[in-house]
This record gives sequence, structure tokens and C-alpha cells, in this order.
Amino acid sequence: MPNAALRAALLLAPFLPILAGAGSLVAQDSPPAYLQIFREEVRPGRAGPHVAAEAGWPRAFARAKIPNFYIAMTTTYGPAEAWFVEGHASVAEIAEVNKAIDAAPGLNGELDRLAQADAANIFATRVVLGRYLPDLSNGVAIDVAQMRVWEVLIFKVRPGHEPDFEEAAKLYRSTVEQAKIDAPWATYAVLAGMPGPTFFVFVPHRTLEEIDPATGVGAAMEKAFTVEAMKRLGTLAQGYESVEDLVFTVSPQMSYLSDEFVARDPKFWTRKPAVAKGRPAAATQ
Repeated sequence: MPNAALRAALLLAPFLPILAGAGSLVAQDSPPAYLQIFREEVRPGRAGPHVAAEAGWPRAFARAKIPNFYIAMTTTYGPAEAWFVEGHASVAEIAEVNKAIDAAPGLNGELDRLAQADAANIFATRVVLGRYLPDLSNGVAIDVAQMRVWEVLIFKVRPGHEPDFEEAAKLYRSTVEQAKIDAPWATYAVLAGMPGPTFFVFVPHRTLEEIDPATGVGAAMEKAFTVEAMKRLGTLAQGYESVEDLVFTVSPQMSYLSDEFVARDPKFWTRKPAVAKGRPAAATQ
């Protein structure tokens, strides 16, 4: 990915294929058509209890045999948040999952109890629906089961300036393709759940070290962009209200995944939450 200086100059960095909620994952995963993202703001000092409380949700869904598989992650850089990301083929599929949850005997009552128990750990929640934009992405398939860190860029675009973001994303993609840089990304347009027009861009990494702009893909990116391209991207960036760059670490303890997905890296995905002893663990986000 481009280094911080380049990203600041461009105010655009659509990045990598998506944190797929594991509905139909195979060894190489492509971005799902829709993402349903549950965002929770975690209270200071409640990170440990939050993980322990959230571990109850996958158990409840598994007992009811609800296939709403999702990957959980918590912020390493950014506001203290936990995101739970589900991938779906269509909005109709989301509706079917919701119907299955409502129809499962006793499940809603159990989910209510879990939510009440978790209320002490969080400030607020938000649910966001996003639609995949393949033309603004570099959707090379990746093995999501091997990704441990996700970078998420949130672009809030001024109304009427969506074409500026689209042109910038396509220019970014063409530069990457011409330079033959292995840097896929997935861009999602927010359909509901927060003010728009807003775009989420997801970047997977195997390790935190990969976000270092001075090495690897970051260094290659910086060399690839010409002065003319940077100037054009800087002009297009005037159509953005803001750009936020968050870095997340995957939480296997809070994730809910299919057996097939877990089998791709069972040692990592079957890790259990630590049991809190004495006072609650301090927040680590």
C-alpha cells in the first residue's frame, strides 16, 4: 500500500479484497456482493470482558444452526471498536437469515440476554450495509483464513462528487496494474446505516508489519505514482469530506465461522477467550 505521505496527498487508497463473512468461503476467497457490518464502540477497560461476552453469540447461533457466519475484529489503530462482518450474495439472503433467526426456538430470548450482559462493555452500536463495487476494486482472490490484520479506509464524499471518487479509484487501479504490483483491494458503497455518500475500502494483511509504508508493497506503490497522477488524485480529493484509516486485528474468539473455514487454519481459529480473573482486563485497542 502507499506510504502515509502518498496517502495523505492522494486522499485515496482503495485497498484489498474483503473481509468476507464466511458464507461460502473456499481456499481463495473473492469479495462478497454485500457486507453487513455490526460496529460496537467498546468502553475503556472493557476489552477483555467484551471478548468473553461476545463469545456467547457464536455458540448461540451454532446451536440454532444459523448460517450467518462472520469474522470479528478489533481496532489496533483508531477508536476502540469491534466490527463483526458478514458476507452475503444478496439482500434477499440477509432477509432469509433474519427470518431463520426469528424462527429458531428460544434464540431471540438468548440473544437478548447476551445483549443485556454485554451492555456494560459498549457505548453504542451501528449496523451498516455495503455493496461491492468491482469496477473500483482490484478484486484478486485471497485466502481470508490467513489474514490477521485488516486496514479499512472510510471515505466520506461530498454529495455530487461521487464521480471524483470513482475516477480516483480507477486511476489508482490502473497505476497498480501497469506497475504489476500485487495489491488487491475491495471497495464497498454504503447503502444504509450511516450518512452518505460513503465508501469503505478493505485491505487484508497477514501481519501488522505489512502496513509499514517504507517496505514491500508500500515502497513499490510510492515509486509507481507519477507526479501527474498524484496531482490529479490530489485535485479529485477535494471532493471528499474526510478520509479515516483504521487498522484492525482479527479476533478468532468472537468470530462465527463454518467448519470448512476453521479447518483451513484450526490452530488460529479455535483459540478461546481468556477467562478474566479479578478486575476486568484493560482495553488494548
